[in-house]
Amino acid sequence: MLINFTDPMFSNRVLGFETLVDRLERISNESQSSYPPYNIYKDGLKFQIEIALAGIDKKDVDIELCDGILTITHNNGEETNSNTETVHRGIAKRSFKLKFTLAEDLEVIGAASKNGLLTIDLEKVLPDHKKPRVIDIE
Repeated sequence: MLINFTDPMFSNRVLGFETLVDRLERISNESQSSYPPYNIYKDGLKFQIEIALAGIDKKDVDIELCDGILTITHNNGEETNSNTETVHRGIAKRSFKLKFTLAEDLEVIGAASKNGLLTIDLEKVLPDHKKPRVIDIE
């Protein structure tokens, strides 16, 4: 079911959530690729994205966080040897761009590459104004 978030019936009842509406529209308009394969793990308030990048050097991968969108890109600048003919190509070597929309309070803690797997660690951090607080009665 596709929802039109610009429909007046929806947008007139939602105030102060323009960013949320923009994100929902952006997500619904983007096509998702299944390459490279990835897993997402959750442990309490911590998340980890694990991406299979066998044969790709970490210096050829870019990770960017902008406006709540985590983007992982690789542009395949594969060098070809004109004297070598590929008889069978079973290992995918292509460019990719993966995008993940992060919740407002989700922060990227770090990233590491080991044994052909890129891991990106995230943690949900509640800002002080969202933490419960006790109000004293005078």
